[in-house]
Amino acid sequence: MRIALSILLVFFMAMPSFTHYAASDKELNNTVTDMISQVNETLVFNYHDALMSFGSRYTGSENCSNAADYIYNEFKKMGLWVQFDEWNYGGFHSRNVVATLNGTSDGNGIVIMSAHYDCTSGSLGADDDGSGVAAVLASAEIMSHYTFNHTVRFIAFSGEEVGTYGSFTYAKEAYERGDNIVAVINADMVGYADTAKGGRTMRVFETERTKWISSFSVNVSEKYMPLIDLSIQPVPNYRGADHQAFLDYGYDAVFYAHYDGYPWANLPEDTPDHINHTYQVKATKLLLAIVAEMANRHFDIEVMIKNPLEGEVYLFGYPLFPISGGKLWYSGLRGATIIIGDATASVDVISDKDIDYVIFCIDDEFVSWDRSPPYEWKIQGKYVPPMGRHRLVVYAYDSDGHIAKDEMDIIIFTLAYQYAPWH
Repeated sequence: MRIALSILLVFFMAMPSFTHYAASDKELNNTVTDMISQVNETLVFNYHDALMSFGSRYTGSENCSNAADYIYNEFKKMGLWVQFDEWNYGGFHSRNVVATLNGTSDGNGIVIMSAHYDCTSGSLGADDDGSGVAAVLASAEIMSHYTFNHTVRFIAFSGEEVGTYGSFTYAKEAYERGDNIVAVINADMVGYADTAKGGRTMRVFETERTKWISSFSVNVSEKYMPLIDLSIQPVPNYRGADHQAFLDYGYDAVFYAHYDGYPWANLPEDTPDHINHTYQVKATKLLLAIVAEMANRHFDIEVMIKNPLEGEVYLFGYPLFPISGGKLWYSGLRGATIIIGDATASVDVISDKDIDYVIFCIDDEFVSWDRSPPYEWKIQGKYVPPMGRHRLVVYAYDSDGHIAKDEMDIIIFTLAYQYAPWH
């Protein structure tokens, strides 16, 4: 976690979406209950202690590489399909570790549970983010013995502390492959509590488009409160974590962190003696429950913007070249699309029901709709040309009233608008 998060957590102590889902019912799922019961201190801290044994895991270092080998081998022991995802960016060369538990449904939905195994130089990263990695490994070990509708990918990223480069390259390549990632559950700093309220609260950092994941998480926490005793508190998004790269490439992603401020983040004092074992186990249980429930969630409708592409420059509808903006994670420009002149937006909709229509918006303003496929629209303003930075937003409605939303950041220069006098 970037060092600003520790400041952000201390600050908080003082003070429509990509997919539509049915509200989680309050009846306990016996299978999820069984999985929760298997999370214990021995399991979680066997993984945490092993990760700590490699010492400081600065991206690109030998220690970091050795830790990646360890995580790979642990995933392999679980019978999961595992691969190294090598990346080179910003002067760094390292590997993400990706383990896949294939889903059983005909759909291609993917749920990601992630954390980062790197840390700053000289730090052990016990909380930031050894705690998240331990939660991911423990959850993967337990979930590997069960089946789920959607595919689950357990990912340990490197490069977080040097610019979230590992997650950036992975999210960019996933987008280019066309992966249908329905939700990203990122655990970053989930091992500390030093107040009564902090011991019973975990935060989820959300954007407007990911409030559905936050609501889903709240429902899960309430459902399993008698077993876990940990609630969810949604707070505004923070860019400096691995979930942000997925948001930048059009996926719904959130990250979870403990409630109490942690003064030792990114410092040599981020050591195992500061980890609250009881809280770490509770956080692991809740994160596992959220991922397991999400992996069996039925998505009534999905909509994806297929054109224009994220992170591309267009001239009068023709793609010229990609721009990554990978080093601009803090600016909101990573993955942004630049459009000069006219361009057409097109979307795909996935639903078992008939589609009523697709609505196209600039920012939050309705501009046009399309009632029949292919769902396309000439990108333009309503009353004035949409010059500068905007959001291209689409909504899809099916015959049962379900709604899905997708959006992308665009920087556009065009004179086109619907009520132009020359029309």
